[in-house]
Amino acid sequence: MSQIKYIGLLMVVLCLGLSAGAQTFLRGTVKDSKETLVGVNVVILNSNNRVVTGVVTDINGEYTLRIPEDHQGITISFSYIGYNTKKFPYKGETRMDVKLEPDVKMIDEVVVTAKVDRNAMGISYKNSTASVERMELDVAESPATSIEEALQGRLANVDIIASSGAPGSSMSIRIRGISSLSTSSEPLIVVDGIPYETTIAEDFDFATATEDDLGALANISPADIANIEVLKDAAATAIWGSKGANGVLLITTKQGSVGKMTFSIGEKITFSFEPKGMEMLNGYEYVSLIQEELWNRGLETTFQSVNSLMNDDRLNFNPSYEYYREYNQNTNWLEEITQNGLVSQTDFALSGGGERATYRFSAGYQTEKGTTIGTSFDRLNTRLNLTYKFSNRFRVVTGLAFAQGVRDRSYSDDIRNVAYKKMPNMSPYVMEEDGVTRTSAYFVPVETDLQSLYNPIAMANEATNRSVSRNINPRIEILLDILPTLRYTGTFGYNVSTEDREKFRPQSVGTTADKTVANYNNSESYSSLQTSMYIQNKLIYNLNFLEKNHIVLTAMMDLNDQATRTRTTTTYGGGSENLSSPVTAGNISVFQAPNSATRSFGVVLNLHYDYDNRYILGASYRRDGVSKMSRGTRWADFPSISAAWRLDNEPFIKTTGIFSTLKLHASWGYNGKAPDTAYPYLGRYTTENNYGTLGTVAPTNIQLNNLKWEKVEKIDVGLDFSFLEDRLNFNVDYYRNTTHDLLQKNISVASYIGYTNIPFINSGKMRNEGWEFRGSYNDILKSNVWKLGLNFNISGNQNKLLELPQNVNYMQYPDQATNGEYAITLEAGDPMGSFYGFRYLGVYKDEAATYVHDANGNLVYDISGQPARMYHEDRQVRPGDAIYQDVNGDGIINKHDIVYLGNSMPKVTAGFGFNVGYKQLMLRAFFHSRWKYDVVNQARMNAENMSGYDNQSVSVRNRWRFEGDETNIPRALHRGANHYNWLGSDRFVEDASFIRLKQLSLSYNLPKRMLKILGLSKLSIAATAYDLFTWTKYSGQDPEVDIRGGMTNAGKFQVMGVDNAKTPRPRKIMIGINLEF
Repeated sequence: MSQIKYIGLLMVVLCLGLSAGAQTFLRGTVKDSKETLVGVNVVILNSNNRVVTGVVTDINGEYTLRIPEDHQGITISFSYIGYNTKKFPYKGETRMDVKLEPDVKMIDEVVVTAKVDRNAMGISYKNSTASVERMELDVAESPATSIEEALQGRLANVDIIASSGAPGSSMSIRIRGISSLSTSSEPLIVVDGIPYETTIAEDFDFATATEDDLGALANISPADIANIEVLKDAAATAIWGSKGANGVLLITTKQGSVGKMTFSIGEKITFSFEPKGMEMLNGYEYVSLIQEELWNRGLETTFQSVNSLMNDDRLNFNPSYEYYREYNQNTNWLEEITQNGLVSQTDFALSGGGERATYRFSAGYQTEKGTTIGTSFDRLNTRLNLTYKFSNRFRVVTGLAFAQGVRDRSYSDDIRNVAYKKMPNMSPYVMEEDGVTRTSAYFVPVETDLQSLYNPIAMANEATNRSVSRNINPRIEILLDILPTLRYTGTFGYNVSTEDREKFRPQSVGTTADKTVANYNNSESYSSLQTSMYIQNKLIYNLNFLEKNHIVLTAMMDLNDQATRTRTTTTYGGGSENLSSPVTAGNISVFQAPNSATRSFGVVLNLHYDYDNRYILGASYRRDGVSKMSRGTRWADFPSISAAWRLDNEPFIKTTGIFSTLKLHASWGYNGKAPDTAYPYLGRYTTENNYGTLGTVAPTNIQLNNLKWEKVEKIDVGLDFSFLEDRLNFNVDYYRNTTHDLLQKNISVASYIGYTNIPFINSGKMRNEGWEFRGSYNDILKSNVWKLGLNFNISGNQNKLLELPQNVNYMQYPDQATNGEYAITLEAGDPMGSFYGFRYLGVYKDEAATYVHDANGNLVYDISGQPARMYHEDRQVRPGDAIYQDVNGDGIINKHDIVYLGNSMPKVTAGFGFNVGYKQLMLRAFFHSRWKYDVVNQARMNAENMSGYDNQSVSVRNRWRFEGDETNIPRALHRGANHYNWLGSDRFVEDASFIRLKQLSLSYNLPKRMLKILGLSKLSIAATAYDLFTWTKYSGQDPEVDIRGGMTNAGKFQVMGVDNAKTPRPRKIMIGINLEF
């Protein structure tokens, strides 16, 4: 596999070798009436008028063209934009000087064509009434190894967060916020007109989905992408119907162009380094802390209950203990499982074409070693795009893409969290007699493990978790101009995705439980086959009439069939990871093989009218049907209307000469979403043995014939304006998206109706309201020496739950206050993704501080006349315990004191960049920022609770120890004392706002004179740093935290925005070279 990266270089060598012999060359100069012309296409056409080979003229207007040995019937063609093409039959000449004549008609057409860039509905972007943002992607000029790196922060109100910094991790993408409780909030991804989606299995859970489940975009190479377009409002997403309810990302890949065959090769090497992690206690400090925990517990209970623990040889220095050498070490477990990462990426492409056919073929190979030992990601991708022009009216565009991703992940997602917790006085390996030298054998405690935690070093080195995903995507597009005003476009795409995942956990990872037959050598095997067929037929009628009137009428229908098959096998007691098959493994604990199939069908009518390029109206109607809904609610209608006013074409604006563009636009419309699962409405039954040996049938799922679509009403108002011949551009948008009939999963009901829950209900309303402001200033310095450009975007979004059913209890919290737990609930008026818990006020520094005071600060006395004490539930607080706000003033801290603490969704996101160039040198910088959002720092909670045997961070050195100590960290108290010193509170909810230097790149393009000497068209060298600096008050390793979560399939909610010490985003230094010839 590693040899694939050298294919491109080998092809170059072969091509050069073939040209080494004696050849016939045609030379000459091309000019017009005034001067020589640079970049003229000089090509050889065969007798079928197809391009054989070609060159372009250099800076002196000169060319050298190699003549093939069999040159009978060939023609030499000279073509240049704005000039008449000239063709000459070849008669053995060695020199041919040509003078081209300007084509006035063609020049006029070129000017018009350059302005008319149209969208999929046949409407020019200048006259569009929709909210759309486009971004050109040039990885040669601004290198990136992933789409996330290329896009993050660059698109207004498109919030992109990677699930972790591990190789191949998936992205969470939110366009204008979260719009649903239980369905996906991810946008639709469309690649070259084909939806890039996977079938959603019936039991798929968006709240708990793994990185493999959502990581499909990791298999698309940024080097193949030409541009990306974001569709945001109802007018823009109408063509995609219910699939586009969360917005649409349109990805267009690079195509071939007319001219000689060009080769391009890019090679990049990236070095990655982790930011500094939490500093933890060393082995000696750890033992001292645990002894203090146990002592304080003994003071509250009895010393008999902790005597054996305090005298445990694993926590003492007893040289006679059998494992004294293994339990008297100083291990930094996190350092043991981390390493510096390395990425190697090679991209190769060739493209070209003639008057009839153009082509582009690309291949790329990337291999990445992660910063956590045992993690990696290898990607192989190829893509072929062909366009053939049968005539001026008939054209066929085809494409074929293949991608394979091989990803090695940690067997357990919490491996780094375990590394933080693991006892630092314990060795990961069996020690030699000298107590210093490690053996190669992992140390597995033979007695009951104090922590019951696996050996993370053994887990990283020995356990396996490999997934291999493959995607093949053929497509064909037919474009036929039936009439000068009527075009038919037919699109067919097919996607086949497979994934094979193998996991193996050997018993050497090390807990006592792993030694039992039911737990050692566990294997898991998962495989899936997903297919998706997409067919679209579209007619576009484009007519100008009565001089100033223009109409575009689009009629379209599309069909999408999806199917999935999966198989999951879990075994135990095997001898190796290869024994996960039910045929070869003796003990099978899980075997599942579900499958599903869905179909959607839609029709669209779209009308666009403009008068004199000033007054523009748009209307669309889409009717969608999906097999996921019952017969009575299967079809739904989604209308939209829009309008725009091109003020820049008004005489009273145009005469001022101030604005290049000035357009006011507005839209209103609906999108809809069906449940993500395949058959949510079907009633189901199961067999039971309730009457002796007689079998019975019992209902499990109620029939949902009246389940409705979740509908999103979208309103958008925007202003686009530019100056200085469109060099200075600004766009402002205000939007309000309201989701009606929210889909909610597995709502509990009274069992007397025959069911315990309802799979789905429609109830509630949610709103996302916000604004966007973006701008760019290109070519600020009109100079051939200096270049300067600026760009920025800033946007705000406010999410709010407007309505919820009053008869549903969303509160998820134990009856008693529980350490480490946050309340999970939904409250009308609060945003989605909110945290609920206790208000943390500090530490009771002495006995007097534990007394209850009234609202005026006066002491409160109990019935015996003694000062009343504060209680945590039924436990009287003591000096050194945590102080929480007594919200209801009853003197007892319990779940009735739970309040709103914060929210994980940013209220403001922004990006800012600039580029400065001097001659061939270019410096680029880009900053990414998220503001006003909170994160639950679970890693810090685990490292500051001082309540068990887990290691703690050095911050606990400042813990309370004696009466009068003033500190914000409670005392050490072992969990047997039943205390409440680390409840889910705002103590661990942190503002994670940040500004990050996302990219800093310095590139150099070789001058033309040097390129000519080397025989190259282009050569650039770049050094790029990613995520180099981050400015934040957040105390964790990385303020960018996974934002997935929400309602699970069980009808429960997961807290969103929790830092569980996953692999942080590393700092990266990339060095790359790109050459073209």
